[in-house]
Amino acid sequence: MRIVNIKQKLAEMGVDREAIMMGDFDYIAEFTAKRERKPGDPNYQRYGAFYRSNYERGILIYNLIRQHGLQSMLEIGFGRGYSTFCAARAFHDMGIKGRIVTVDPALDEKFLQALQHVFPKEWFGHIQFARATSEQAMPKIEDRFDLVYIDGDHSYEGTKLDWELTKNKWDRFLLFDDYHLPTKDDPGIKCSQLIDEIDDSSKELIIMDRRMFFDDRGLRDDEIDYGQVLLTKNVETLRPARDDWE
Repeated sequence: MRIVNIKQKLAEMGVDREAIMMGDFDYIAEFTAKRERKPGDPNYQRYGAFYRSNYERGILIYNLIRQHGLQSMLEIGFGRGYSTFCAARAFHDMGIKGRIVTVDPALDEKFLQALQHVFPKEWFGHIQFARATSEQAMPKIEDRFDLVYIDGDHSYEGTKLDWELTKNKWDRFLLFDDYHLPTKDDPGIKCSQLIDEIDDSSKELIIMDRRMFFDDRGLRDDEIDYGQVLLTKNVETLRPARDDWE
């Protein structure tokens, strides 16, 4: 599997890094992705109580949509919504009828209502929320999607189930969260075991966590041993571009 840094991947996609509005992603993440350190964490004293954990994933999703003219996304695992709203912003900025279906059994209605006072209402028009497990929701979803993002249960069994439920529903890209190299052992995150079993020569491990945003840990690029894995359909097999742009 190829390993590539997020900055190199964006360059290969034709993205001008100087044109990226980092503050736009920082703003979305402030309400949906900011992480908190506990006082017992040694980095709490050294670096502070909050940190920007992999905000780069939003930059990747936004630019996959913009650079490739994607019009639909299926997400397994809404979490706090960072990826969803980065995608919604991409569709809004493109001025198209982009559609997002996000599936999560723990969707919090009060949290979503609070976000309606933070983000433009037009962004919500792109999003369909499904409060369900992937096993409950997917049999009811017959559509295919340009982009599928798997960020649900990170156990081997959970990742395998989400893959089996979505592997025939993506037309352009499929993105897995939290692939850990052998040097980063986390008993609760076993996505890599399933991803390694997938026979797909397009697999790319994208190293991204705090490679563009400030990393208060001061880690070098070669010290980051985890990232997200992107699968890409062969361009010759892609269906023709649609003509239903606004």
